[in-house]
Amino acid sequence: MAQLYSLFVLFFMNVLSPADTSHVIGTGMHPSAVTDPAGAVHVVFGRGALIYYTTSADGHTFSRPAVVDSLFGLHLGASRGPQIAATTRSVVITAIDKGGDVWGYTLDRKTGRWQKPVHVTDEPEMAKEGFVALTAGPDDSFMAIWLDLRGNQQNKLMGAHSTDEGRTWSANRLVYESPSGTICECCQPSIVCQGRSVAVMFRNSMAGSRDMYLLRSSDGGHMFGKAEKLGAGTWKLNACPMDGGGVYMAPDGPVTTVWRRSDKLFTARPGQAETEVGTGRNAKIVSTKKGDYIAFQRDSHVWILAPGETQPRSIGEGGFPKLLRLSNDHVLCVWEQAGSVLTASI
Repeated sequence: MAQLYSLFVLFFMNVLSPADTSHVIGTGMHPSAVTDPAGAVHVVFGRGALIYYTTSADGHTFSRPAVVDSLFGLHLGASRGPQIAATTRSVVITAIDKGGDVWGYTLDRKTGRWQKPVHVTDEPEMAKEGFVALTAGPDDSFMAIWLDLRGNQQNKLMGAHSTDEGRTWSANRLVYESPSGTICECCQPSIVCQGRSVAVMFRNSMAGSRDMYLLRSSDGGHMFGKAEKLGAGTWKLNACPMDGGGVYMAPDGPVTTVWRRSDKLFTARPGQAETEVGTGRNAKIVSTKKGDYIAFQRDSHVWILAPGETQPRSIGEGGFPKLLRLSNDHVLCVWEQAGSVLTASI
């Protein structure tokens, strides 16, 4: 009996501690979340054709989700969904319809009103896979990247900038095209920014392998260096794993990444060997003064691996987690669970 009680206590401690009790903040799926320079949290998610937005000053109490727009054929599922970025003056959302167009929405934070949507893509029906990523740069600028078919009907990374708080977007330009013809068709790319430094992570398709690559820019994303393969190993796969991993760039630190190869998760910094962290998928990462936090999906649960811990702990059922580093160096996890969007402070 005593042994059974000990096992129960161990299970409870490993599944959900009081520090990371979850809260439902909305009804929908595939949330994207960011913090702005003041530390406020901004979350976007979808439900049917509707795009919802909610915000929090502290990561604990969130506003009632408000409808941004109804986008016919809104892409949702398998990491597809609206993306969000924020500066001190504006909040921008990007979303893709199933026709293959990328749309941008801007919140004027002074008036609290969303502007009418504008096209981010300058050629119609080129983003049919539904994957877009967004980041905010200095001086209220924004950059979006997405999988694009233009030219040869092969997926490549295209990008665009906005220098007027998301109200208009630049001519689209090529960010990366695989010499093998296409990049991985069904994996979400990622983009992060600190000052003028920008990093883009994506899954490539090269010589029968589906490995993760990193692009880096020092001029705000206008010019990128050579694509760098992450890790020393390779994943021979004639299919798409539908898993784009996660990348983080700390204000005072290097780029850190987490990604999947087969059923294993690995972390790596550019130019260094990878380190295996366990079994799972759909992983994200943030770096703090304590070290790296990793969130991932396994067995229909969301798991957290915190600095100094050798084993992950589950924070609840669900999937597709996102991690945020808050202004107090705490970490917030946002994920979806059976049609609801949840948060937990880690």
